Amino acid sequence: MGLIGYAVAAVQRGWSVFPCNPCGTRCPQSGDVIDKQPHLVVPSKPYKLRWGEWATSDLDRVIEAWTYSPMANIAVACAPSGLLVVDCDVCKGPNQLEGTAYADLHERLGPLVDGTDVLREICERCGGDWSELMDTYRVQTGRLGMHAYYRWPAGLPASQASPVKGLVDVRGNGGSQGGYVLAAGSRTTSGPYLVEHDAPVRDAPPWLVELCRERPQPVRAKPLFAQPRRTGGISGLADTVRDAAPGNRSNALYWAARSACSDGIPIEDAVDQLGAAYSGDGGQRQALATIRSAYRNQSRKEGR
Repeated sequence: MGLIGYAVAAVQRGWSVFPCNPCGTRCPQSGDVIDKQPHLVVPSKPYKLRWGEWATSDLDRVIEAWTYSPMANIAVACAPSGLLVVDCDVCKGPNQLEGTAYADLHERLGPLVDGTDVLREICERCGGDWSELMDTYRVQTGRLGMHAYYRWPAGLPASQASPVKGLVDVRGNGGSQGGYVLAAGSRTTSGPYLVEHDAPVRDAPPWLVELCRERPQPVRAKPLFAQPRRTGGISGLADTVRDAAPGNRSNALYWAARSACSDGIPIEDAVDQLGAAYSGDGGQRQALATIRSAYRNQSRKEGR
């Protein structure tokens, strides 16, 4: 299948794509390889596509672009595609995790630890299920790293901050444009991008959403007028779950349950009231599992 076939396949998954430079393209000025950069080089100077504006899921436009430039690499624009892509890189040298929260992995795994090892550790520390996390569409990168694709909750800002810089990065809907990744079928001077696990893209699990969501900026200005007191307790948390948007109810339930645990509310009360307020996918069985997971992770975080 030619590159146009891979571009069409990405669009058929509902993703927005745009062309990047073909494999081996060099910048005429610097001589640097720029085969991951948008779009094509003309003989006299590099021309970079304004990819945030160009990215499209219009099939006719995609076919036209790759008919004109059949060797162009394919990039997936994550924000308009509703994606969070976790990028696990290979290690770039010994003891790369020294000075991070994951330095102890070197004691268990040796001096060379790659991004997939770190992501597994993050998953375990957050109470996630590794097999479920990996049961999603994945691509092997040209450097033999991994891109794991997840659906991101609509309307929830994501951060572009790396969980572990240089080994576990994310591309989502944070920043001005949200970032992009090269799609399967692309090829750089490091190697080809290949489908590693051809599965449906699964929802980002709640713990991953919390890890990658954008943190609100602190408000420094004092209010001009007195603000009304916010009602709290389990009833207020239940209202948060009940009022959540349909695509974000599982996340709202998870973090309401963590708040309840932090406030010392017994898990039985959380199950009764937060579970009753939940009306998302999976029904009460899913609600119970989410609340238990939230209490377990919050208790672990607080050292109980």
